[in-house]
Amino acid sequence: MRWILGALLRIIVFSGIWIGLAGMSADTLVYGIVSILAVTALSLALLPPGHLQPKRWPSRIWGTLVLAVWFLQQSIRGGFDVARRALTRNVDIEPEVVEVPVELPSGPGREVCYLLMNLLPGSMIQRVRTTDQHTIAEVHTLSMDLKPEDQWQRLQDRVQQAFQIDWIDHDG
Repeated sequence: MRWILGALLRIIVFSGIWIGLAGMSADTLVYGIVSILAVTALSLALLPPGHLQPKRWPSRIWGTLVLAVWFLQQSIRGGFDVARRALTRNVDIEPEVVEVPVELPSGPGREVCYLLMNLLPGSMIQRVRTTDQHTIAEVHTLSMDLKPEDQWQRLQDRVQQAFQIDWIDHDG
């Protein structure tokens, strides 16, 4: 039953996105149906339906909106900063690699965090190391002025709120 509800909900959401982007034209109907079914199957394979927890939906939706707005702001601000650095007569970059703690548990939330960090201008996860107690991400940054440690922590905070996941408990 969970899979059927999950598939129907995703079909409705993806249909809404398709209609919003392509409209209700009969010319694109076949493409729309094929695309919606394909993306639904892919999303079910990559992120299977979990236990329904409607009580958490409002906080997840709010957390996702906060993450999206923050990410957009950071992308715009960082894009201008990187462009400014690249276009100045004396290129203003001092590349560094900074180690940051990964505090999110393994799973989709952590993967989204890695992906979004790589999409932010001026930073990139170049390697992730796991020891017995900790996971460390090595962040390559164009300049320490971009404050990659702060940026990483704020990103983890927002992903944690969007996914409603617990932090890693290093004590036990």
